[in-house]
Amino acid sequence: MVCNERCPFCNVPAEDFSTRPMPIEDIRAQIQDFVAGGQQTLTISGGEPTLLKRLLLQTILEARTAGISFVELQTNAVLIEGDYAAALKEAGLTSAFVSLLSDVPVLHDQLAGLPGAFPRCISGIEALLDEGIAVTLNPVTAAITAARVPDYVDFVAHRLSGVRTISLSAVQPHGRAAKNLDLLPDYAVLGPAIREARRRADVHGITLLNPYCGLPRCVGWEDGAHCAEAAEAAEEDYQAPNVENVQANKLHGAPCRDCGLRTRCGGAWRAYWDRFAGSGLRAPLPRRTPWEGGEGIRAFNGDFPAGWAEDARVGVFLWVDRLRAEDLPKLRRAKLRDLAVEGWDRETLRTVRSLLATPEPLPQRQFRVAWLLPADALLLERIGLLSVIGVDTVFLEGTDGRLSALAALLRGQFPSLTIKQG
Repeated sequence: MVCNERCPFCNVPAEDFSTRPMPIEDIRAQIQDFVAGGQQTLTISGGEPTLLKRLLLQTILEARTAGISFVELQTNAVLIEGDYAAALKEAGLTSAFVSLLSDVPVLHDQLAGLPGAFPRCISGIEALLDEGIAVTLNPVTAAITAARVPDYVDFVAHRLSGVRTISLSAVQPHGRAAKNLDLLPDYAVLGPAIREARRRADVHGITLLNPYCGLPRCVGWEDGAHCAEAAEAAEEDYQAPNVENVQANKLHGAPCRDCGLRTRCGGAWRAYWDRFAGSGLRAPLPRRTPWEGGEGIRAFNGDFPAGWAEDARVGVFLWVDRLRAEDLPKLRRAKLRDLAVEGWDRETLRTVRSLLATPEPLPQRQFRVAWLLPADALLLERIGLLSVIGVDTVFLEGTDGRLSALAALLRGQFPSLTIKQG
Protein backbone atom coordinates (compact mmCIF):
# COMPACT_ATOMS: atom_id res chain seq x y z
CA MET A 1 0.00 0.00 0.00
CA VAL A 2 3.03 2.33 -0.12
CA CYS A 3 2.64 5.17 -2.63
CA ASN A 4 4.96 7.81 -4.06
CA GLU A 5 2.10 10.34 -4.26
CA ARG A 6 0.24 11.92 -1.36
CA CYS A 7 -3.24 12.58 -2.75
CA PRO A 8 -5.22 14.53 -0.11
CA PHE A 9 -8.41 12.70 -1.17
CA CYS A 10 -7.00 9.11 -1.11
CA ASN A 11 -9.65 6.71 0.22
CA VAL A 12 -7.12 3.90 0.83
CA PRO A 13 -4.16 5.83 2.30
CA ALA A 14 -0.93 4.01 3.08
CA GLU A 15 -1.11 5.00 6.74
CA ASP A 16 -4.19 2.78 7.16
CA PHE A 17 -2.47 -0.40 5.97
CA SER A 18 0.56 -2.59 6.43
CA THR A 19 3.46 -1.46 4.24
CA ARG A 20 4.90 -4.95 3.79
CA PRO A 21 4.67 -6.23 0.19
CA MET A 22 2.90 -9.54 -0.32
CA PRO A 23 5.30 -12.45 -0.90
CA ILE A 24 5.17 -13.92 -4.40
CA GLU A 25 4.14 -17.29 -2.93
CA ASP A 26 1.00 -15.69 -1.47
CA ILE A 27 0.34 -13.89 -4.74
CA ARG A 28 0.67 -17.15 -6.66
CA ALA A 29 -1.77 -18.89 -4.29
CA GLN A 30 -4.32 -16.10 -4.66
CA ILE A 31 -4.04 -16.21 -8.45
CA GLN A 32 -4.53 -19.98 -8.45
CA ASP A 33 -7.67 -19.61 -6.32
CA PHE A 34 -8.84 -16.84 -8.64
CA VAL A 35 -8.42 -18.99 -11.73
CA ALA A 36 -10.06 -21.97 -10.03
CA GLY A 37 -13.11 -19.77 -9.46
CA GLY A 38 -13.41 -19.14 -13.19
CA GLN A 39 -12.38 -15.48 -13.08
CA GLN A 40 -10.88 -13.87 -16.18
CA THR A 41 -10.32 -10.25 -15.12
CA LEU A 42 -7.64 -9.25 -12.62
CA THR A 43 -6.86 -5.75 -11.37
CA ILE A 44 -3.55 -5.03 -9.62
CA SER A 45 -3.74 -1.98 -7.39
CA GLY A 46 -2.07 -0.39 -4.37
CA GLY A 47 -0.71 2.01 -3.17
CA GLU A 48 1.43 2.33 -6.25
CA PRO A 49 2.33 -1.09 -7.73
CA THR A 50 5.18 0.25 -9.90
CA LEU A 51 7.23 0.95 -6.77
CA LEU A 52 7.92 -2.81 -6.77
CA LYS A 53 8.81 -3.13 -10.43
CA ARG A 54 10.11 -6.69 -10.56
CA LEU A 55 7.40 -8.06 -8.29
CA LEU A 56 4.76 -6.37 -10.46
CA LEU A 57 6.17 -7.91 -13.64
CA GLN A 58 6.30 -11.32 -12.00
CA THR A 59 2.71 -10.99 -10.77
CA ILE A 60 1.41 -10.05 -14.23
CA LEU A 61 3.32 -12.95 -15.79
CA GLU A 62 1.99 -15.39 -13.15
CA ALA A 63 -1.60 -14.25 -13.87
CA ARG A 64 -1.34 -14.50 -17.65
CA THR A 65 0.47 -17.85 -17.48
CA ALA A 66 -2.33 -19.14 -15.25
CA GLY A 67 -4.85 -18.29 -17.94
CA ILE A 68 -6.27 -14.92 -16.87
CA SER A 69 -7.07 -13.10 -20.11
CA PHE A 70 -7.38 -9.52 -18.85
CA VAL A 71 -4.89 -8.00 -16.40
CA GLU A 72 -5.23 -4.32 -15.51
CA LEU A 73 -2.81 -2.12 -13.59
CA GLN A 74 -4.05 0.78 -11.45
CA THR A 75 -1.25 3.34 -11.39
CA ASN A 76 -0.29 7.00 -11.25
CA ALA A 77 2.15 6.24 -14.13
CA VAL A 78 4.89 8.63 -12.94
CA LEU A 79 7.45 5.79 -12.72
CA ILE A 80 6.62 4.29 -16.12
CA GLU A 81 8.99 5.04 -19.00
CA GLY A 82 9.56 3.40 -22.37
CA ASP A 83 11.60 0.37 -21.34
CA TYR A 84 9.40 -0.46 -18.39
CA ALA A 85 6.22 -0.06 -20.46
CA ALA A 86 7.72 -2.56 -22.91
CA ALA A 87 8.47 -4.94 -20.02
CA LEU A 88 4.87 -4.62 -18.78
CA LYS A 89 3.61 -5.45 -22.25
CA GLU A 90 5.93 -8.45 -22.53
CA ALA A 91 4.75 -9.72 -19.13
CA GLY A 92 1.18 -9.64 -20.45
CA LEU A 93 -0.39 -6.41 -19.15
CA THR A 94 -3.53 -5.67 -21.16
CA SER A 95 -4.80 -2.42 -19.63
CA ALA A 96 -3.91 0.43 -17.31
CA PHE A 97 -6.18 2.61 -15.17
CA VAL A 98 -4.25 5.85 -14.73
CA SER A 99 -4.85 8.70 -12.29
CA LEU A 100 -4.43 11.78 -14.47
CA LEU A 101 -6.17 14.15 -12.08
CA SER A 102 -6.38 17.32 -14.17
CA ASP A 103 -5.44 18.78 -17.52
CA VAL A 104 -3.83 21.71 -15.65
CA PRO A 105 -0.34 20.77 -14.38
CA VAL A 106 -0.51 22.76 -11.13
CA LEU A 107 -3.93 21.31 -10.26
CA HIS A 108 -2.82 17.77 -11.06
CA ASP A 109 0.27 18.13 -8.87
CA GLN A 110 -1.77 19.68 -6.05
CA LEU A 111 -4.22 16.78 -6.06
CA ALA A 112 -1.43 14.21 -6.45
CA GLY A 113 0.54 15.74 -3.59
CA LEU A 114 3.71 15.45 -5.69
CA PRO A 115 5.40 18.44 -7.37
CA GLY A 116 6.34 17.76 -10.97
CA ALA A 117 4.04 14.76 -11.27
CA PHE A 118 2.07 16.02 -14.29
CA PRO A 119 4.69 15.71 -17.06
CA ARG A 120 5.85 12.36 -15.72
CA CYS A 121 2.27 11.05 -15.66
CA ILE A 122 1.73 12.21 -19.26
CA SER A 123 4.98 10.56 -20.31
CA GLY A 124 3.97 7.31 -18.59
CA ILE A 125 0.58 7.30 -20.33
CA GLU A 126 2.23 7.85 -23.71
CA ALA A 127 4.69 5.02 -23.04
CA LEU A 128 1.83 2.64 -22.25
CA LEU A 129 -0.10 3.68 -25.35
CA ASP A 130 3.01 3.26 -27.52
CA GLU A 131 3.15 -0.38 -26.39
CA GLY A 132 -0.48 -0.98 -27.32
CA ILE A 133 -1.65 -1.16 -23.70
CA ALA A 134 -5.20 0.21 -23.39
CA VAL A 135 -5.44 3.17 -21.03
CA THR A 136 -8.49 4.34 -19.10
CA LEU A 137 -8.05 7.65 -17.31
CA ASN A 138 -9.33 8.24 -13.78
CA PRO A 139 -9.63 11.96 -13.01
CA VAL A 140 -10.91 12.01 -9.42
CA THR A 141 -12.91 15.22 -9.71
CA ALA A 142 -12.52 17.63 -6.79
CA ALA A 143 -13.94 21.05 -6.00
CA ILE A 144 -11.02 22.77 -7.75
CA THR A 145 -11.45 20.76 -10.96
CA ALA A 146 -15.25 20.30 -11.13
CA ALA A 147 -15.91 23.10 -13.65
CA ARG A 148 -13.03 21.93 -15.87
CA VAL A 149 -14.31 18.45 -16.74
CA PRO A 150 -15.27 19.45 -20.34
CA ASP A 151 -11.82 20.97 -20.85
CA TYR A 152 -10.24 17.78 -19.48
CA VAL A 153 -12.09 15.78 -22.16
CA ASP A 154 -10.87 18.15 -24.88
CA PHE A 155 -7.30 17.90 -23.55
CA VAL A 156 -7.39 14.11 -23.64
CA ALA A 157 -8.81 14.08 -27.17
CA HIS A 158 -6.04 16.34 -28.50
CA ARG A 159 -3.04 15.45 -26.31
CA LEU A 160 -3.64 11.74 -25.60
CA SER A 161 -5.61 10.68 -28.64
CA GLY A 162 -5.00 6.98 -27.99
CA VAL A 163 -7.16 7.14 -24.85
CA ARG A 164 -10.76 6.17 -25.61
CA THR A 165 -12.20 5.80 -22.09
CA ILE A 166 -12.43 8.11 -19.06
CA SER A 167 -13.88 7.00 -15.73
CA LEU A 168 -15.37 10.10 -14.11
CA SER A 169 -15.11 9.34 -10.42
CA ALA A 170 -15.39 12.15 -7.89
CA VAL A 171 -13.83 12.70 -4.47
CA GLN A 172 -15.60 10.45 -1.97
CA PRO A 173 -15.60 11.34 1.75
CA HIS A 174 -13.45 8.45 2.96
CA GLY A 175 -9.82 8.05 3.96
CA ARG A 176 -7.93 11.33 3.78
CA ALA A 177 -10.85 13.09 2.13
CA ALA A 178 -12.91 12.60 5.30
CA LYS A 179 -10.52 15.12 6.86
CA ASN A 180 -10.46 17.35 3.76
CA LEU A 181 -14.15 17.78 2.98
CA ASP A 182 -13.45 21.05 1.19
CA LEU A 183 -12.29 18.80 -1.68
CA LEU A 184 -15.82 17.46 -2.25
CA PRO A 185 -17.23 18.99 -5.46
CA ASP A 186 -20.57 20.80 -5.39
CA TYR A 187 -22.93 18.86 -7.65
CA ALA A 188 -24.62 22.10 -8.68
CA VAL A 189 -21.32 22.94 -10.40
CA LEU A 190 -20.39 19.44 -11.46
CA GLY A 191 -23.75 18.47 -13.00
CA PRO A 192 -23.66 21.01 -15.87
CA ALA A 193 -19.96 20.27 -16.38
CA ILE A 194 -20.64 16.53 -16.73
CA ARG A 195 -23.43 17.12 -19.26
CA GLU A 196 -21.15 19.29 -21.40
CA ALA A 197 -18.26 16.85 -21.00
CA ARG A 198 -20.45 13.99 -22.21
CA ARG A 199 -21.51 16.06 -25.22
CA ARG A 200 -17.87 16.76 -26.13
CA ALA A 201 -16.86 13.16 -25.50
CA ASP A 202 -19.45 12.01 -28.04
CA VAL A 203 -17.93 14.40 -30.58
CA HIS A 204 -14.43 13.07 -29.87
CA GLY A 205 -15.43 9.39 -29.83
CA ILE A 206 -14.49 9.00 -26.16
CA THR A 207 -16.55 6.88 -23.75
CA LEU A 208 -17.22 8.38 -20.32
CA LEU A 209 -18.02 6.01 -17.45
CA ASN A 210 -19.85 6.68 -14.19
CA PRO A 211 -18.41 4.18 -11.66
CA TYR A 212 -19.81 3.29 -8.25
CA CYS A 213 -17.55 5.95 -6.71
CA GLY A 214 -18.87 8.44 -9.26
CA LEU A 215 -22.08 10.45 -9.22
CA PRO A 216 -25.83 10.16 -8.65
CA ARG A 217 -27.75 9.91 -11.90
CA CYS A 218 -29.23 13.40 -11.68
CA VAL A 219 -25.69 14.82 -11.76
CA GLY A 220 -25.31 14.45 -15.51
CA TRP A 221 -26.17 10.75 -15.90
CA GLU A 222 -29.94 10.87 -16.31
CA ASP A 223 -29.92 8.41 -19.22
CA GLY A 224 -28.00 5.80 -17.23
CA ALA A 225 -25.60 5.06 -20.10
CA HIS A 226 -22.26 3.60 -18.92
CA CYS A 227 -23.45 4.04 -15.32
CA ALA A 228 -22.35 1.28 -12.92
CA GLU A 229 -25.21 1.60 -10.45
CA ALA A 230 -27.89 1.61 -13.15
CA ALA A 231 -26.43 -1.57 -14.64
CA GLU A 232 -26.07 -3.31 -11.27
CA ALA A 233 -29.62 -2.49 -10.22
CA ALA A 234 -31.04 -4.06 -13.38
CA GLU A 235 -29.12 -7.34 -13.02
CA GLU A 236 -30.86 -10.32 -11.49
CA ASP A 237 -29.09 -11.82 -8.46
CA TYR A 238 -26.24 -9.33 -8.69
CA GLN A 239 -23.51 -10.05 -6.16
CA ALA A 240 -20.60 -7.66 -5.55
CA PRO A 241 -19.63 -7.31 -1.89
CA ASN A 242 -17.37 -4.32 -2.57
CA VAL A 243 -20.27 -2.18 -3.84
CA GLU A 244 -23.24 -3.47 -1.86
CA ASN A 245 -23.38 -0.37 0.37
CA VAL A 246 -23.69 -2.50 3.50
CA GLN A 247 -22.47 0.43 5.60
CA ALA A 248 -25.04 2.81 4.09
CA ASN A 249 -22.35 5.15 2.76
CA LYS A 250 -24.88 6.45 0.25
CA LEU A 251 -28.35 7.75 0.99
CA HIS A 252 -31.45 9.01 -0.74
CA GLY A 253 -32.65 12.39 0.49
CA ALA A 254 -35.64 14.67 0.00
CA PRO A 255 -34.98 15.33 -3.73
CA CYS A 256 -34.92 11.55 -4.31
CA ARG A 257 -38.22 10.89 -2.58
CA ASP A 258 -40.43 11.18 -5.63
CA CYS A 259 -37.82 10.50 -8.33
CA GLY A 260 -38.55 7.90 -10.97
CA LEU A 261 -34.84 7.06 -11.22
CA ARG A 262 -34.35 6.21 -7.56
CA THR A 263 -34.55 2.46 -8.14
CA ARG A 264 -31.57 2.72 -10.50
CA CYS A 265 -29.48 5.12 -8.38
CA GLY A 266 -27.74 4.71 -5.03
CA GLY A 267 -28.11 8.37 -4.06
CA ALA A 268 -25.33 10.62 -2.75
CA TRP A 269 -22.66 10.08 -0.13
CA ARG A 270 -23.94 10.60 3.41
CA ALA A 271 -21.30 13.30 3.97
CA TYR A 272 -22.50 15.12 0.83
CA TRP A 273 -25.96 15.56 2.33
CA ASP A 274 -24.37 16.81 5.56
CA ARG A 275 -22.07 19.31 3.87
CA PHE A 276 -24.10 20.51 0.88
CA ALA A 277 -27.68 19.70 1.95
CA GLY A 278 -28.36 18.09 -1.42
CA SER A 279 -27.13 20.96 -3.60
CA GLY A 280 -27.43 20.10 -7.28
CA LEU A 281 -29.65 17.07 -6.68
CA ARG A 282 -33.16 17.02 -8.10
CA ALA A 283 -35.58 14.52 -9.59
CA PRO A 284 -35.09 14.53 -13.38
CA LEU A 285 -37.88 11.98 -13.85
CA PRO A 286 -40.96 12.55 -11.67
CA ARG A 287 -42.40 9.33 -10.26
CA ARG A 288 -46.03 9.10 -11.36
CA THR A 289 -48.28 6.33 -10.12
CA PRO A 290 -50.63 4.60 -12.58
CA TRP A 291 -53.51 6.54 -11.00
CA GLU A 292 -51.82 9.77 -12.10
CA GLY A 293 -51.26 8.58 -15.65
CA GLY A 294 -47.89 6.97 -15.04
CA GLU A 295 -47.02 3.68 -16.69
CA GLY A 296 -48.04 0.45 -15.00
CA ILE A 297 -47.83 -3.22 -15.94
CA ARG A 298 -51.17 -4.58 -14.80
CA ALA A 299 -51.29 -7.83 -12.83
CA PHE A 300 -54.92 -7.90 -11.72
CA ASN A 301 -56.63 -10.99 -10.33
CA GLY A 302 -53.21 -12.53 -9.68
CA ASP A 303 -52.50 -12.75 -13.41
CA PHE A 304 -48.89 -11.68 -14.03
CA PRO A 305 -48.36 -10.97 -17.74
CA ALA A 306 -45.57 -12.68 -19.66
CA GLY A 307 -42.21 -10.92 -19.53
CA TRP A 308 -43.10 -8.57 -16.68
CA ALA A 309 -40.23 -9.72 -14.43
CA GLU A 310 -37.63 -8.86 -17.10
CA ASP A 311 -38.95 -5.33 -17.66
CA ALA A 312 -36.23 -3.00 -16.32
CA ARG A 313 -37.63 0.37 -17.39
CA VAL A 314 -37.32 3.08 -14.77
CA GLY A 315 -40.45 4.65 -13.37
CA VAL A 316 -42.67 1.74 -14.43
CA PHE A 317 -44.92 0.23 -11.76
CA LEU A 318 -46.04 -3.34 -11.30
CA TRP A 319 -49.75 -2.60 -10.76
CA VAL A 320 -51.64 -5.18 -8.70
CA ASP A 321 -54.93 -5.58 -6.88
CA ARG A 322 -53.77 -8.43 -4.66
CA LEU A 323 -50.65 -10.40 -3.73
CA ARG A 324 -50.07 -13.77 -2.14
CA ALA A 325 -47.17 -15.21 -0.16
CA GLU A 326 -46.23 -17.38 -3.13
CA ASP A 327 -45.67 -14.20 -5.17
CA LEU A 328 -42.72 -13.10 -2.99
CA PRO A 329 -39.94 -15.08 -4.76
CA LYS A 330 -40.89 -13.81 -8.21
CA LEU A 331 -41.28 -10.25 -6.91
CA ARG A 332 -37.79 -10.34 -5.44
CA ARG A 333 -36.33 -11.67 -8.70
CA ALA A 334 -38.09 -9.02 -10.79
CA LYS A 335 -36.20 -6.06 -12.20
CA LEU A 336 -39.08 -3.68 -11.48
CA ARG A 337 -38.85 -2.08 -8.05
CA ASP A 338 -41.97 0.14 -7.98
CA LEU A 339 -45.20 -1.49 -6.85
CA ALA A 340 -48.71 0.02 -7.07
CA VAL A 341 -51.38 -1.71 -4.98
CA GLU A 342 -55.12 -1.19 -4.96
CA GLY A 343 -57.68 -3.16 -3.03
CA TRP A 344 -57.29 -4.34 0.55
CA ASP A 345 -56.98 -7.77 2.14
CA ARG A 346 -54.86 -9.19 4.91
CA GLU A 347 -52.72 -11.49 2.78
CA THR A 348 -51.78 -8.66 0.42
CA LEU A 349 -50.84 -6.54 3.44
CA ARG A 350 -48.73 -9.37 4.92
CA THR A 351 -47.02 -10.00 1.57
CA VAL A 352 -46.10 -6.34 1.12
CA ARG A 353 -44.86 -6.19 4.71
CA SER A 354 -42.60 -9.20 4.05
CA LEU A 355 -41.39 -7.64 0.82
CA LEU A 356 -40.34 -4.46 2.63
CA ALA A 357 -39.11 -6.07 5.86
CA THR A 358 -35.57 -6.95 4.72
CA PRO A 359 -33.99 -4.11 2.72
CA GLU A 360 -31.60 -5.09 -0.03
CA PRO A 361 -27.93 -4.13 0.52
CA LEU A 362 -27.99 -2.09 -2.68
CA PRO A 363 -30.32 0.88 -2.11
CA GLN A 364 -31.38 0.71 -5.77
CA ARG A 365 -32.91 -2.72 -5.13
CA GLN A 366 -35.19 -1.62 -2.33
CA PHE A 367 -38.88 -1.66 -3.24
CA ARG A 368 -41.12 1.40 -3.22
CA VAL A 369 -44.83 0.81 -2.73
CA ALA A 370 -47.74 3.12 -3.54
CA TRP A 371 -51.22 2.16 -2.32
CA LEU A 372 -54.61 3.37 -3.51
CA LEU A 373 -57.11 3.91 -0.67
CA PRO A 374 -60.75 5.05 -0.61
CA ALA A 375 -61.54 7.94 1.75
CA ASP A 376 -63.80 5.90 4.04
CA ALA A 377 -64.13 5.30 7.76
CA LEU A 378 -61.10 2.95 7.78
CA LEU A 379 -58.74 5.42 6.09
CA LEU A 380 -56.82 6.57 9.18
CA GLU A 381 -56.32 3.03 10.46
CA ARG A 382 -55.14 1.80 7.07
CA ILE A 383 -52.73 4.69 6.54
CA GLY A 384 -51.27 4.01 9.97
CA LEU A 385 -50.65 0.37 9.07
CA LEU A 386 -49.07 1.25 5.70
CA SER A 387 -46.78 3.79 7.36
CA VAL A 388 -45.58 1.18 9.87
CA ILE A 389 -44.74 -1.49 7.27
CA GLY A 390 -42.79 0.94 5.05
CA VAL A 391 -45.16 1.92 2.24
CA ASP A 392 -43.95 5.28 0.93
CA THR A 393 -46.94 6.67 -1.01
CA VAL A 394 -50.69 6.69 -0.41
CA PHE A 395 -53.04 7.82 -3.17
CA LEU A 396 -56.50 8.96 -2.06
CA GLU A 397 -59.45 8.56 -4.39
CA GLY A 398 -61.27 11.86 -4.87
CA THR A 399 -60.63 15.54 -5.61
CA ASP A 400 -63.11 17.52 -3.49
CA GLY A 401 -62.02 20.26 -1.12
CA ARG A 402 -62.78 18.32 2.06
CA LEU A 403 -60.48 15.52 0.90
CA SER A 404 -57.74 18.05 0.13
CA ALA A 405 -57.98 19.40 3.67
CA LEU A 406 -57.87 15.85 5.04
CA ALA A 407 -54.81 15.03 2.91
CA ALA A 408 -53.03 18.09 4.30
CA LEU A 409 -53.75 16.94 7.87
CA LEU A 410 -52.56 13.42 7.10
CA ARG A 411 -49.28 14.71 5.67
CA GLY A 412 -48.57 16.41 8.97
CA GLN A 413 -49.48 13.27 10.92
CA PHE A 414 -47.51 10.86 8.68
CA PRO A 415 -44.41 12.76 7.47
CA SER A 416 -42.76 9.57 6.16
CA LEU A 417 -45.57 9.16 3.60
CA THR A 418 -46.15 10.95 0.33
CA ILE A 419 -49.91 11.50 0.26
CA LYS A 420 -51.51 12.30 -3.08
CA GLN A 421 -55.09 12.54 -4.29
CA GLY A 422 -56.98 12.54 -7.53
